[in-house]
Amino acid sequence: MTNTIETSRNQQVASLIAGAGKAAATMLQKCKEAAQVASAQLDPAKPMAARIDDVVALYADDFKAAGHNVRALFKDALTLHAASSATVVVRAKGKDDKMEDVPMTAVDALKTSKHSMRDAASQVREANGMGRTRTKNTATKKTDTTPNTPAPTASDVDQFSAWLDAMPAYLGDAVYNPRIVAALIAEGWTLSRAARGKIVTGKASA
Repeated sequence: MTNTIETSRNQQVASLIAGAGKAAATMLQKCKEAAQVASAQLDPAKPMAARIDDVVALYADDFKAAGHNVRALFKDALTLHAASSATVVVRAKGKDDKMEDVPMTAVDALKTSKHSMRDAASQVREANGMGRTRTKNTATKKTDTTPNTPAPTASDVDQFSAWLDAMPAYLGDAVYNPRIVAALIAEGWTLSRAARGKIVTGKASA
């Protein structure tokens, strides 16, 4: 007997999303709880990206009220539910309570820290062709100046916004900061602090 998948807005999920938007201290936990309930609405007959986007779309109005951070965390958690048995590698406590790269299933990554959970979700998206794969620049690579470059998709904008929202926390993290600095140096960039409160104008402020 085939189970019927709920295809309408679930009030319990909506309430948890609303709670996440109001309670910063428990935002992550409420987003995880909402995603766990909403995971029952994932349609396994559809491609992974579509099954996730369809569920997220059901709560578009709720996310408008709760905020983009709530939407991003919910979608990351839902992505891990959608690929529950996939293997990811995240920073977590290993032997002697030392932080190390630990392989685990995607659903188990939901029990890790926010940064590790979001990293695991990124791995799932990359493995399933749901995000852009990072390519290393070379000295001979030229900037694409083609006037007909496609405009960013909504998914591209969502991924960039989520990355931008999470960036301050990653930069301030003792584990991730050195890796970010090293990656930037490899690409010919340097990272330095600026005075807090400095107003950025122009396109970068958009």
